[in-house]
Amino acid sequence: DISKEEVAKAADLGYAEYHDHMQRLRDKGAQIIADARAAGKRIIVLAGRPYHVDPEVNHGIDGLICQHGAAVVTEDSVAWHMEKFPTTVLNQWTYHSRLYAAAKYCTTQPDMDLVQLVSFGCGVDAITTDETRSILQAGGKLYTQLKIDEITNLGAVNIRLRSLFAALDEKDRKGE
Repeated sequence: DISKEEVAKAADLGYAEYHDHMQRLRDKGAQIIADARAAGKRIIVLAGRPYHVDPEVNHGIDGLICQHGAAVVTEDSVAWHMEKFPTTVLNQWTYHSRLYAAAKYCTTQPDMDLVQLVSFGCGVDAITTDETRSILQAGGKLYTQLKIDEITNLGAVNIRLRSLFAALDEKDRKGE
């Protein structure tokens, strides 16, 4: 007993809410980036699948990055800055498109780097890993991946993050 018009109206409302949500996310990302730049902090784009936002899944890695003195934003908050560009893989999935765009955007920002979260040994992640690494390296950036399904404690992640920040500091010292 639902008319076609009611379905269309509900869909329009859903899309409008999605648009508003994404705008709020981008606005918050822009605020975090502006605050980080004003404070001279590094900015880490923590890229992961939508379920990686759950603290039970990501183990609080965002907080750990912040403890290292960096600001954290998601790929959703920066990917929109990039126009679609050619990739070496078929780019047909929305998450993958955001990931590649965020990686490309990071290559245009001297104070921004990307850390990719992967989990469950997903076969598709092997492809996204290679493509993301390629995009970042072509832009002179380091690639860091954290396999979060292998984490039993944050000690190993902390070591990886310390290594990343040390490598970034060394790169800065050399003027690269």
